[in-house]
Amino acid sequence: MQWRPISSVIPGMSAPPYLLPEAGRDEVRRRVEGQGFQVRCVDASSFESERDASLSVGRELDFPGYFRGGWDGFFDLLSAEFQEKPRRLIVGILNSDVLAGRDLRLFVNTSWYLQNATETIESEGGGEWQLEFFYWGSWRPEGE
Repeated sequence: MQWRPISSVIPGMSAPPYLLPEAGRDEVRRRVEGQGFQVRCVDASSFESERDASLSVGRELDFPGYFRGGWDGFFDLLSAEFQEKPRRLIVGILNSDVLAGRDLRLFVNTSWYLQNATETIESEGGGEWQLEFFYWGSWRPEGE
């Protein structure tokens, strides 16, 4: 298991946050799973708060049952979980466009924290761990 830039797995990927069209989700999933990534998904349309977002993502990262959400607790558990179970994991944030349209502030804050999670795992994992977040939705083309 070795860290790989996402652009080497999916050519043409921009810099994070990775905003991906829902229509291509099955193909992207097939491609990344073929490269050794696990893929798990959460539905962002149900996020009402940052606590909801951190709790939903934490569940997909197999955080213990006592985790009740919140970014401080999220980061306290993040490295410990990956030390116990090193892995290459992508969490797909489904319906991200719905969340961004309803509450842009919540979308931006959540994506910022999740990018910090990616960077934490990259720096602490020594190349053995990888955590990425894909934001799937019906995104409008730039300029519309």
